[in-house]
Amino acid sequence: MKKRYSLLLIVLTVILVAAGCVNDVEVAVDPDPVDEGPRIFRKTASRVTTLNQQIYETTAESSVMRFIYGNLLERFYDEATDNYKFVGFHATDLPTRNDDGTVWTFTLRDGLSWDDGTVIDAYTYEESYKTLLDPKLANYRANVFFDDVTVKGAEAYWKGEITDWSEVGVKALDANTLEFTLEFPCPKIDLMVAFTRGGPTSPIKMDLFESCFLDEEKTENNYGTSLETTPSSGAYKLVEWTRDQFRKYEKREDSPVAAYYVPTTIEERVVEDRSARMQLFENGDTDYCSITGPDYDKYQEDPRLVFWESTTVWSMFINMTSEEKAFLRDVNFRKALYYAMPRDIITGNIYQTAIPAAYIVSSAKIADADTGLRYRDSEVAKAVTPQNNGYNLQLAQDYMQEAFAVHGKMVVQLDYFDTSDNLKRVGELLEQEYEKAFGTDVIDVVLQAVPWQTSYENMENGTYDIAFGGWSGGEFNPWSGMVVYTSDYASKIDQFKSEEFDDLYDRAVKGDLIFKTEERLQALAEMEQMLFDAVPFVPFMQTRTPYLFSDRVHLITGGKYVSGVGFGIYQSKLDPLATE
Repeated sequence: MKKRYSLLLIVLTVILVAAGCVNDVEVAVDPDPVDEGPRIFRKTASRVTTLNQQIYETTAESSVMRFIYGNLLERFYDEATDNYKFVGFHATDLPTRNDDGTVWTFTLRDGLSWDDGTVIDAYTYEESYKTLLDPKLANYRANVFFDDVTVKGAEAYWKGEITDWSEVGVKALDANTLEFTLEFPCPKIDLMVAFTRGGPTSPIKMDLFESCFLDEEKTENNYGTSLETTPSSGAYKLVEWTRDQFRKYEKREDSPVAAYYVPTTIEERVVEDRSARMQLFENGDTDYCSITGPDYDKYQEDPRLVFWESTTVWSMFINMTSEEKAFLRDVNFRKALYYAMPRDIITGNIYQTAIPAAYIVSSAKIADADTGLRYRDSEVAKAVTPQNNGYNLQLAQDYMQEAFAVHGKMVVQLDYFDTSDNLKRVGELLEQEYEKAFGTDVIDVVLQAVPWQTSYENMENGTYDIAFGGWSGGEFNPWSGMVVYTSDYASKIDQFKSEEFDDLYDRAVKGDLIFKTEERLQALAEMEQMLFDAVPFVPFMQTRTPYLFSDRVHLITGGKYVSGVGFGIYQSKLDPLATE
């Protein structure tokens, strides 16, 4: 399941606002409130196993690395444009490229260092990437250089198919110049996203890393597993780490991006239980908390409530190549289920914080890197988006009658996750609404509880009738997210296959459309329309997560969710912590 494109258990970003404009480290930040006192931001978080950015697996780990590991670039909220922006972090500016977009060059700042004063330069980055791609280490996160940004020779080196590092497209030309040569052209936004927020493209401290090997063969390493083995190259330094209990970070005032961060100290309590997190927030011991279940009923009118948008659109997948049930192969049957889907009821009565989605590409995804335009706000997306949240009962009944005339009564099994009460309720609602809309003499919906792992395996194998699922992905480059619907995708859970779709995907992601903004946008709409026409699944909702922030936190976005930077939490004004 790891290789899924952030499949479903989503965890929960970024783009250029002003064409060609980055932004010096001197940034206009609202002054702190006049009251004196410590600027401590308190939060709850999950346990982490490793802070080795080359092998980590969880969102909790990536969240820590965002603070402590620097990278070539970073992104922040920009008040002037009410949007996101990229700035140079370890690099002085945004990268430059050659004419065809296959060679990209970063210029690094002078005076970069780890928290102990050890120099960071372009050679540090090259050595870090050589380690990332070391075939003996088999680092899980090495795929950043062949899935996200296709560096020449990177995958072959990682697999041991080539052994000469000079054949890999990563070169420190001198202490300040780092050059990447790619297999095929890459949009600027993809490259910039890959080099932000810590993670596998952030540097490792080579002398410390070498000292952390546990075997003579140098295949096992405990780098990033304790305070002593976790260095800092970022905006903050990890200064306390009581495993599975507490973490504390202090701001590094000499960081090139220090001016963007308001908290001087960040404290994290490790609390896995949601009710315990809620209790800490209500007691005033943490500064924000996500809201779920009955807590939402309690706080839904609270003026502090804000919503984090998701890139996940949940759908009801239909086995459109079923050998046993011919009606599942009938597009009229599938369209009937699409137009009779009660999305407003599902999101209003069951998932109270979700929004109805009759579309495939999330409204959180951005289509234009220069303007921040969201795909769903574009004219081409509006033209293919069904009206009335996709609900048209008369049209649905007409399609179902066409299917009934051919197949007679249709008995269909709908699988739902056995651990999800909400999906069970959705299944019960669909059983009721579909049988009411089409008649029990036409359709019989049979519900079946299935472990979610089994359900996904059944979808991959095509051994199901109907089941729930969803895809996520980054907010940027919605084109690359369409890979999950291509014919040969490794973890494909739908049965849709189209050479025309595959060709359009290739052109938009690594072909002639990459640098043609309007044509590429049109291609995305055409891909979405192909899926609407075939109906391999019925989208029904886009999830959102409600949050509460303490009165100490004055969100710089005013509570508005901004793609790529969220609420700008760490740029927001923070009242001093009250002391007795």
